[in-house]
Amino acid sequence: MTEEQKYLFDLQGYIVLKNVVSSSVVEKCNKSLDHFEDIPPEDFPPPLCLGTPKTEKELYISNILESDSCFSPLIDLPDVLDVVQTVTGGPYRLNHTYTIYRWGGGFTGLHMHGTPIIPKCQYHCRNGEMISTLTKAVFPLLDCGVEDGCFAVIPGSHKSNFPKPWGNHPEENPALVPIPAEAGDAIIFTEALTHGSTVNYSCQPRRTLYYCYSIGYMPDWGGQGLVFSDHVMEGLTEAQQEVIRLK
Repeated sequence: MTEEQKYLFDLQGYIVLKNVVSSSVVEKCNKSLDHFEDIPPEDFPPPLCLGTPKTEKELYISNILESDSCFSPLIDLPDVLDVVQTVTGGPYRLNHTYTIYRWGGGFTGLHMHGTPIIPKCQYHCRNGEMISTLTKAVFPLLDCGVEDGCFAVIPGSHKSNFPKPWGNHPEENPALVPIPAEAGDAIIFTEALTHGSTVNYSCQPRRTLYYCYSIGYMPDWGGQGLVFSDHVMEGLTEAQQEVIRLK
């Protein structure tokens, strides 16, 4: 990470990396996700599963890496791993992956996992070393503006010592900052940060991948069946397998 990136990540709880995913990878990922948009969740091949019940406004699929080899190149993007390694403060691993589709009227309510402190999801900085126990890379697969329900955060909230005084709807939070991004960008943030999205008021769908990197010894985050099968591991490079392995 550059000194500017370190300063901004510690200050804000996130940074944006531009154009880190090639257009060809974005195109292949979108083509694969087209398929899952149109089939019933009960027909998803295991271990794909719903993260939340499907609605007319949202589809959340866990373990998306299991579905297609087109998602593998996002495991070890050098610019992303450079940030993850620095902010984790030690060995790290790709802990789980998922995707969220969102349509008109949909949004993600604001949530944070840092206050009150949850041991598996914290952010600290001591003596110039950052420790983010869970760090996520958000990859928009379609250009996503404020009206499209883009990712949004309360900057600096990862270091707050007090509970958020507002509700969870994005429009109830005056400190909320939208983060518009284009397909191919990556938004990297600590899970301790208060985050969610704006409301999708446009007719444009939002489609996003989430790659979630934890400290290296953290197993399945939350015991939610977030796994990497032998079949997937066998199709990865040795470097990609190393990113996933427990340390």
